Amino acid sequence: MPVISIPFDYDPLRYGESLVPIFVNDTDEQGERICFGWIEAVVPVQEKLRALARRVLGDVWRVSELTELTVHHLWARHGNDLGLWPSHRVYATARWKAHGIDDPGARSHHRLNLALDSLNEYRRDALLGEAKVRIDPARNNLDLSEFEKKLRKYGTEDDFRAYLLLRAGYHWVEIGKEMDQNWNSVYRRFARVVKRMSKIA
Repeated sequence: MPVISIPFDYDPLRYGESLVPIFVNDTDEQGERICFGWIEAVVPVQEKLRALARRVLGDVWRVSELTELTVHHLWARHGNDLGLWPSHRVYATARWKAHGIDDPGARSHHRLNLALDSLNEYRRDALLGEAKVRIDPARNNLDLSEFEKKLRKYGTEDDFRAYLLLRAGYHWVEIGKEMDQNWNSVYRRFARVVKRMSKIA
């Protein structure tokens, strides 16, 4: 069961304490070798993963645990299908995993939170304003099934499909490709329906 280090050329004598390495087992529980593309996808987001481990798990040295869980999850779910933006999938899945590790009982709430965060972090507040507070499940005890029920009622089939892709870790450009539509149009429609839902008791 070879363990891959990230950076690939990691040498403790060279890096010293200036860098926390990431170690990932490249073999799954069935003894099958994981598609190396998933491990390669960690490289562009490695600093974000370290920051996530530090912020959510309280210990940057847990980044290997978080990354291995993420890579193995993506391999089990998608196999060799890396999608268009595998690094984005790695980071989105790691965010969900980090909150699951931190508070296993809150996984369903975190899935919804992270899906909504993926509306696009730098424009979400401007689009949703107060709405994002009202649909925050951690504050309002809104569970995932209720959100999905509302979305089915007030949104379209495309809105629900976009939501499911968000939950799976896709980003908006990928979602547009999957739905064969302009990603910005899909994004704006979904943002509008979420804003409308937030105003409904």
